[in-house]
Amino acid sequence: MIAGYITATTTDLARVKIHNGRPQLYSQARYVNRDFSNFGSILSLYLRNAKGRMDVLCLGVAGPVINNRVSATNIPWQIDGPEIEKEYELDRVAVVNDIYATAFGLFQLSDEKFFTINKGKQVEYGNMGLIAAGHGLGEALIYFDGERYCPYASEGGHVDFAPGNQLETELWEYLYSGQGYVETEDVVSLAGLESTFEFMLAANRATKPDWMKKAKDRPAKIIEKALAGSDDIAVKAFDMFVDCYASEAANLALKGMTVGGIFLGGLIAPQIMTVLDKGRFMERFVKKGKMGSLLADMPVGLIIEDRTALLGAASIAMEMVSE
Repeated sequence: MIAGYITATTTDLARVKIHNGRPQLYSQARYVNRDFSNFGSILSLYLRNAKGRMDVLCLGVAGPVINNRVSATNIPWQIDGPEIEKEYELDRVAVVNDIYATAFGLFQLSDEKFFTINKGKQVEYGNMGLIAAGHGLGEALIYFDGERYCPYASEGGHVDFAPGNQLETELWEYLYSGQGYVETEDVVSLAGLESTFEFMLAANRATKPDWMKKAKDRPAKIIEKALAGSDDIAVKAFDMFVDCYASEAANLALKGMTVGGIFLGGLIAPQIMTVLDKGRFMERFVKKGKMGSLLADMPVGLIIEDRTALLGAASIAMEMVSE
């Protein structure tokens, strides 16, 4: 069995074995996507280096998966499950949404792989939600069918961005003027953080700082400056980002009635864990009028395992073998 996870920048592949009924990863390899023209080039290289026959492959990919195929959202790759099966003589290939895979991975994590933002009052077998901000914004919901938890993917990160105050309305106008629409992902993502910083520069009639001009990874630098409190504009942009992240997490919680809990994944949340713990996130999370008390009782946790999606893909691959 092979598990894979394709992001905007990297592809992770690992072999899977079953130990005590759980998937275990080994022979893990990471590839930088820009070094390859397509996924097939990566898979060919991995299979050449791996030992033993591979029969099943499960890939988690950012994008809407239809009929076991996906056009990746943030890279110009087409991932076609049936074609991969045929070309590499595999028994089965499953292409799934990356957040769907992450949702499966939740159930493979031990308690220490979660950081509690809000303990709340968890309802047994209640619906759960997963929101993950990184290069994009992924969302999924998880329900209990009477026997097991069942995740299902969405493209909720691409819904309209809803401002929560006057300043966020001005951010909406700033982004709308440039592209004619504003998705939540345009704000709650790494690129969204950079856009928010640029908006704050304009709103404060400030010039772009030298550190921003020199930065190779501008969103990471904004986070660094904001956490250190060394740049006022970075702090303001970051505070708005946290508020908008919390607001969208609450939107997902209400739509899914996630009394079992909301979980934050993705690249950004673990980097800003200390900030999320200081109360700003929950203050905005519960700011939903009549539903504030309901949201205050919902557990909110942060995933601190960066292999969650890969473990989820491994869990799906394991089920494929046992079917």
